[in-house]
Amino acid sequence: MANKMMGATLPGGSKVELHEFDIPTPGYRQVLVKTMASTICGSDIRCIYREHTGKGAEGYIDGMIAGHEPCGVIVEEGPGLNRFKKGDRVIVYHIHGCGVCHDCRMG
Repeated sequence: MANKMMGATLPGGSKVELHEFDIPTPGYRQVLVKTMASTICGSDIRCIYREHTGKGAEGYIDGMIAGHEPCGVIVEEGPGLNRFKKGDRVIVYHIHGCGVCHDCRMG
């Protein structure tokens, strides 16, 4: 596996830029996903047309890689992983529940 990856950033001003980034190492209970596709959601569109630099829920910090709704294949496992494994095809859902309300407890 190469030690670099391509990522799109959204600097504002109606621009999308491609850059090379170091491939991260997954930490405890994390995985590294080789992205095969990623959707563009409303916060991405707002960032493309109006600069969001860390303000509000959909704020992008300068240099942050866009595309928070990806799908792909797990290519590396971090320690402590017990549900997923290398080779699994996954979808990354970017909203995490509280874990304590009725809806979260019901799954």
